Amino acid sequence: MSKRTKRLGMPQWLMVGGAVLVTVLLVLAPRAPKGGAQSNASAAEGRVSEDPESGSTPRAEGPLAKDPRVAAILEELNAGGPPMQTILKLRDLAEQEPDNVEAQFVLGTLSWQTGQYEKAMERFRKVIALDPKGYPDAYAFLGRAYASLDSTPQAIGALETYKTLVTDTALTNGAQRLIDELKTKGT
Repeated sequence: MSKRTKRLGMPQWLMVGGAVLVTVLLVLAPRAPKGGAQSNASAAEGRVSEDPESGSTPRAEGPLAKDPRVAAILEELNAGGPPMQTILKLRDLAEQEPDNVEAQFVLGTLSWQTGQYEKAMERFRKVIALDPKGYPDAYAFLGRAYASLDSTPQAIGALETYKTLVTDTALTNGAQRLIDELKTKGT
């Protein structure tokens, strides 16, 4: 082993695991206080709405996911389980059941949150292929990932589709602002 090559020790893995746990918790955290989502600008940035009538990607009350296996994995992660091992369980579930749209969506959001845009885009494309209308936020995340990779036409297309699937004005306005920014940047 050369002098420059180092192995990650336990403290480094704990920090990586802690960062992944924080990312998952942030993905699953409410985006705006109840009753204030309509006026909260951060809710308009292509995120899940707390309003069940918004048309945004559904989130189950109580468990973290509708699929009991995905919910159990997320609960284990939130309870302080080893983050990397727990996420690997989710990935294994997605590999064993490639049509498990919820597992694909959660893995896509985790990839997006960690800046792994290519992986996120692959997951969100899969979600859209499996359930084109059931997970509208897949279009928002896909659009933002395309935008991050300077694929403006694809980003705009995904965001335009997102706008047709949600009814929350804050979400559609946020998507339109991003579309306008992309169009301005492209000229």
